[in-house]
Amino acid sequence: MPAVLIDFLTSPEDTNLRVNFANFLRGLRVLAAFITLLLPGLYVAITSFHQEILPTGLLFSILASRENVPFPIILEILLMEFSFELIREASLRVPSAIGSTIGIVGALVLGQAAVSAGIVSPILIIIVAMTGISSFAIPDYSFGFHLRYFRFAFVLLGFMAGFLGIALGLFVYISLVCSLRSFGVSYTVPFAPATNSKGNGYLLSPIWKREYRPPFVAAKKEIEQPHFSMKWKYHK
Repeated sequence: MPAVLIDFLTSPEDTNLRVNFANFLRGLRVLAAFITLLLPGLYVAITSFHQEILPTGLLFSILASRENVPFPIILEILLMEFSFELIREASLRVPSAIGSTIGIVGALVLGQAAVSAGIVSPILIIIVAMTGISSFAIPDYSFGFHLRYFRFAFVLLGFMAGFLGIALGLFVYISLVCSLRSFGVSYTVPFAPATNSKGNGYLLSPIWKREYRPPFVAAKKEIEQPHFSMKWKYHK
């Protein structure tokens, strides 16, 4: 069975929900994936190169919060990102009864102490927290780890070249993802190359329209269920 990109952003319980609820959750997961991958890099790019796109009030607020911070923005965000990853890993290794407590208390104490000591700015704590929460919304652990790994590359690109660096990084990243194949099937199907998914795209179709198996798996039986699944209702 080939594994494609949309498989890592879906959850098995989606098929048990109403279509509009399931599609809403799937849309949230796509947003969470983009936030996990790009938000810290965009923050670094904006504060380092593109301050003019921020409203004046927000810009003054960010500058005031960073007034007493002695470190450059890149060191500041890498310090907090690595600290968050350490807390996440530590909470997985300790006994489960206190693991969640260590994660929550450690993040709160570390964030508050860092802000009080003037090591990091409060706005950065919000950015790191939003990124971390978004990473927990990814259903597949391996794919979430993949996004967390490449997030640091986009932070460095945003620090070196701003939006231009992030755009070039996205171009290379998307090109590499599109070049992947799983059992001869493109990793980004049915979006690249664009194919007729027959109701098996990322967004769920109503249950009465899920008659066909995904065309890209080349199943021997293309029809998953007959058009009339309850034939006894129409039997004369």
